Amino acid sequence: MKKKIAVLILSVLISIFLTAKNDQDNKIAEMENQLTSLSGKEKIQMLLRLAGATYTSSPKKCVDYCEQVLDLTGPSDDPEARANASIYLNYAYDVLGDREKSLQYSKQALALFEKLNDKNGIYRALNAIGSNYLTLDYPNMALDYFLKALAAYKSVESEKKRLYPSLMNIGHVYFKVENYQKALEYYLDALDIAIKNNYSRAMPLLYAGLCFHRTGNYEKALEYLLPSLKLFESSGNKFYIGALRTNTGRVYIDMHKPAPALTYLTSAKHVMEEIGDRSELFFTLYYMGDAYLEMKDYPNALLYYEGALKLAREQEDKSNLEKVFKSYSNLYAVTGDYKNAYEYYKKYSETREFLVNEKKNKQFAELEVQFETENKANEIELLKKNNKIQVITRNAFITGFVLVSIILGLLFKKYLYLFAFWKRQKYIGQYRVIETIGTGGMGTVYLAHTLRDKKQLSAIKVLREEFCDDESSRRRFKHEGTIIDKVNHPNIVKIIERGDYKGRLYIAMEYLRGKTLSQKIKEEGKIELKECLHIMTQVSDALAFIHGKNILHRDLKPANIVLIEKDGGPDSVKLLDFGVALTQSQTRLTQTGILVGTISYIAPEQITENLYSPAGDVYALGIIFYEMLVGKPPFHHDSITALVEKILDEAPAPPGRLAPGIPGELNRLIMRLLSKDPARRPTAAEVFIELNKMC
Repeated sequence: MKKKIAVLILSVLISIFLTAKNDQDNKIAEMENQLTSLSGKEKIQMLLRLAGATYTSSPKKCVDYCEQVLDLTGPSDDPEARANASIYLNYAYDVLGDREKSLQYSKQALALFEKLNDKNGIYRALNAIGSNYLTLDYPNMALDYFLKALAAYKSVESEKKRLYPSLMNIGHVYFKVENYQKALEYYLDALDIAIKNNYSRAMPLLYAGLCFHRTGNYEKALEYLLPSLKLFESSGNKFYIGALRTNTGRVYIDMHKPAPALTYLTSAKHVMEEIGDRSELFFTLYYMGDAYLEMKDYPNALLYYEGALKLAREQEDKSNLEKVFKSYSNLYAVTGDYKNAYEYYKKYSETREFLVNEKKNKQFAELEVQFETENKANEIELLKKNNKIQVITRNAFITGFVLVSIILGLLFKKYLYLFAFWKRQKYIGQYRVIETIGTGGMGTVYLAHTLRDKKQLSAIKVLREEFCDDESSRRRFKHEGTIIDKVNHPNIVKIIERGDYKGRLYIAMEYLRGKTLSQKIKEEGKIELKECLHIMTQVSDALAFIHGKNILHRDLKPANIVLIEKDGGPDSVKLLDFGVALTQSQTRLTQTGILVGTISYIAPEQITENLYSPAGDVYALGIIFYEMLVGKPPFHHDSITALVEKILDEAPAPPGRLAPGIPGELNRLIMRLLSKDPARRPTAAEVFIELNKMC
C-alpha cells in the first residue's frame, strides 16, 4: 500500500513539473507568435520579455533576442531597452559559461543604468558584476561590487529582510579571503533579519560558527553551530546535518576533547554514507582519524586515515591527499616508524608541489637522521648476532698508538689541504684576502683589500670550490652579480667588480661595517617604535626601487639587512644577498617545485602555488616589521610541518595586542602586509609612503 502511495505522489509531482514546463513553453511559443506581428517599441518590449523568460532554460535563444534588441536600438534611441538587453546577455552568457562576455555585458548594463539613474537597474548590474568576479575567482573585486550593490539596494528598498541575500554574499566573500572578523559581521547582520526557526536562520548560524572556529574561539563556535544543527535536523536536510556534525566534531578536536568529537563524527559518518556524499565523507573520516590520534589510539587512527586516503585518491583531490599524507607522516613519527614517516612526508611535500631544501627543512632532516640511525642500530645488532664485529682488546698500547697515528695523519692531511687552499685564496684577482667573514650555500665571503691600496677594503664573494665545475651553479652565481649590476640605491649593497680568477667566479662588493638586523633583534628583543620606523622606511624604499626595476629579492629576512653608521647616525640600512633574486621576465634558475627563501619569511602562495611576485617580498617585509616590534615572528614552531601549517592556515595575532603602544594605523598596515591573499597586500612603494607619514 505504501509503495502505491509513493508511486502516486511521485506521479503527481512529475505531472505538476511537466505541466509547469509545458505552460512556460506554451507562453514562450505564444509570445514568439505575437512577435511576428509587432514592430517598433512593442517588438522591443516583447523581445525583452522573451529574453527574461529564456535566459536560464534556453540561453542561446536569449542571446538572439537581446542581439535583436541591440540591432533595433541606437545608443541614444532607447537606453533603457539596451540596458535591460545587456543585463539579460550577462545572465545568458553566465549560464553558457562564457565568463568574459558575461562580465563585459554586466559592465555595459551598469554604465547604461547609471546614465538613466535607474537605482534598481544599478543594483542588479552591480550584483551581476560581483557574481562575475566571484566566479572568475577575484574575491576582492567581487566584494567591492557587492558592497556597492548593498548601498544601492538600501537606497531603494524599505524591507530589511530583502537585504538577507546581499549580506550573506558579502559574508561569503570575506570568508573566502579569510577576513573572518568582517565575514562574521555580515553573517550576524543576516541572522538578525532571518526568519526564526527557518533555513534562512540556519545558514548564518552555520557560517558564524565557522568564523568563530577559524579565529580560535571554540566555545563561541559551538554556541552557533549547535543551534544551526538543530534547525537543519528539524528540516531534515541530511547534507547539512552531516556537514554540521562533522564541523562540530572538528571543533571538539581543536578543544582537545576527542570523546565528544567522535560522537558527532560517528553520527556524521552514518549520514554521509546514507546520502552517498563521498566528498564530505572524506572530511568525516579524516577528522575521526585525528580524534583517535589525539586519544593515542593509533590502530583506529590509521584505519580512518586509510578510509580518507582511499576517498581522496578516488576523487583525485590533491588538497585532501596532502592532508592525509601529512597525518600519516605524523602518525608514523609518533609511533617510531621513521621509515614510513619519511616516505609519507616526501609524498606530502610532492603533493604540495614543492620540495623543501633539506637544510631549511628540520623535520625532513630529522626523519632522515632517525631513519638512518634506526637502520644503523639494526645493522649493528645483526652484526653482533652474527659475530662479525671484533673488538680490539689485545694490547692497549698498540690500540692507543694506532689511534694516535690515525689522528695525527688526519690532522696533517687537513693542514696540507688548508695550506693549499689558503695559498690559492690569498689572492683573488686584484684583491688580497685578509680573512673569511662569512659562508653561504654557494659562496664564501672574504674581507680583502686591493693590491694598490691596503685601506680600500672590499667584501669578496667567491664561488665555493665544489661548485666550480657545475654549470648550473656558475650560472646562478653570475646571475646574482647581474642582478646587483642593475641597481644603484643608497640602501642596497654596491657592487664594485665581477670576475673569473683561475676558474673561480667572484663578486667584489662594498665592505659593510655593522651588524645585521637579525643580530640586533637577538640582542635587544623588541626594538623601539621610532627606530623600527626608521629602519623599515629604508627597507621599503629599497624594495620599491628593485620592484620598479622588475626585480624580486625572494629572500628578504633580518639576516640580509645590515645596519651601518652613516653621517654620524646609526641604523642606516643596506640590503644584500641577491643570490636567489629574479627579474620577473626571467626563467627560474631553480627547479620547478623547489621552495626558494627562508621558510619563516615565505608567503603562503609561494608554498602552495610556487608563485613568486612583488607581493611575496612585501609579505616578508611584514614578517620582519612584526618581529622587530614584538621580538619574535608571528609564526614559529620547532616542527617545519606545523610552521608551514600556521603560515597557510592561521591568522597572526595583531602586533598591537602583543606590544601595546603600536599606533592603530601601523597595526593595520602590518596586518595588510601579512594578508594570506597577495592581492590584498600593499605595494612596497605604498608601504614607503605610509611609513613616511608616520615618521
